[in-house]
Amino acid sequence: IGKLRRLSILKVDQNKLIQLADSIGDCESLTELVLTENQLQSLPKSIGKLKKLNNLNADRNKLTSLPKEIGGCCNLNVFSVRDNRLSRIPSEISQATELHVLDVAGNRLTYLPLSLTTLKLKALWLSDNQSQPLLTFQTDTDPETGEKILTCVLLPQMPSEPGCQENLPRCGALESLVNEMSDEAWNERAVNRVSAIRFLEDEKDEEDNEMRTLLRRATPHPGELKNMKKTVENLRNDLNAAKGLDSNKNEVNNAIDRVTTSV
Repeated sequence: IGKLRRLSILKVDQNKLIQLADSIGDCESLTELVLTENQLQSLPKSIGKLKKLNNLNADRNKLTSLPKEIGGCCNLNVFSVRDNRLSRIPSEISQATELHVLDVAGNRLTYLPLSLTTLKLKALWLSDNQSQPLLTFQTDTDPETGEKILTCVLLPQMPSEPGCQENLPRCGALESLVNEMSDEAWNERAVNRVSAIRFLEDEKDEEDNEMRTLLRRATPHPGELKNMKKTVENLRNDLNAAKGLDSNKNEVNNAIDRVTTSV
């Protein structure tokens, strides 16, 4: 693959790759590399030779470490290694001076390198439920090595339950929202599914039992929610317009009354 010198985008997500060829570093024109949902345990050192790379996504693999050569990706803007098994981030990552978004959520990090403070990060994701793109960090000292480090309320990250990650269904719903999946891809059967919850009480007549039933419906597709929102907004605008007409009519009628009274 290293002979593909003009290759600019390589997406090999959702396969069973256990390693990436070292010759990938010879693909000098690569700007986007997507390795999501494979079984990679490491990235080759040659990845640091990809000077034009601006998007590297290796989410949901089995990475236990990152090569320090990653800092050689001098044009890297977005680097995502969410849901892996990383225990540390190499300090050399600060050499990727164009890095703006770093996603390391769902790993086993105990701290972050102090060198991250030299980057102009716009977002640093450490947790799935992180509410803000950037957090407040404090400097600390690693008791084992004496190294100056960064820490915050979300560190250290605790490893997930054994086997939990493998058994989780893919976040299709979330990815659909992000990618604005078309309505045709939505499962109509799921949308129309209705389930009933009935309360255990003394036997009552059929009509009363019907009144005591709660119906649960599937959450509408995001596209449907947008249409609902537009419909509501249109109704609201029509209502406001109607109110405006009524108000104008009242003013006209009052003016006529005043003129009549004057005459």
